[in-house]
Amino acid sequence: MLDRIPPSSGWRQRYAHVEPLVAPSLCAIKRDQETNRASLGVFRPAEITGFRLAPAEPWPTPKAAMADQMDLLDQDLRRLEWVPLEFRYTFRCADDTCPGHDMALRDWEADESYRKFLRKYGEADVHEKLRERWYERMVTPNRAVHLFVGNIAAHPRTFMLLGLFYPERWGGSRRLFSL
Repeated sequence: MLDRIPPSSGWRQRYAHVEPLVAPSLCAIKRDQETNRASLGVFRPAEITGFRLAPAEPWPTPKAAMADQMDLLDQDLRRLEWVPLEFRYTFRCADDTCPGHDMALRDWEADESYRKFLRKYGEADVHEKLRERWYERMVTPNRAVHLFVGNIAAHPRTFMLLGLFYPERWGGSRRLFSL
């Protein structure tokens, strides 16, 4: 890490680094994967139509065993806890032929939010607090939500939702910033 970019000014400085990488749509990123073997991308969905917390599949035995391993420096690390929920977003991208998408978020921060909110609010309120944090605070008219996606070598045509980027919006309806 060479420098820290502060979130001040509604993430304008951060967006300056992301903007050159923004693809027209997830459908375009998938087409780029087929022709150029693209494995990562960022795009702004035309519309996020929903969010839900769905039951997560238990980890397969090999993944659970990896979670119990120590790091390369033989340091004892806190055991990685399985999160029983998937954070799922449904959206339509800006591609005219977009069939719509339903993707699970694979973000460490989302999993850590679950763990923290479960401790803080308990089982009764954790779903409500997660929805508030991961949907109601991010997917608002004053935010320009972008989605980071990536694939894995074993399944190059299958993209996963890796993270959300949600800077404040200034100016016009589709335009992110009026500078």
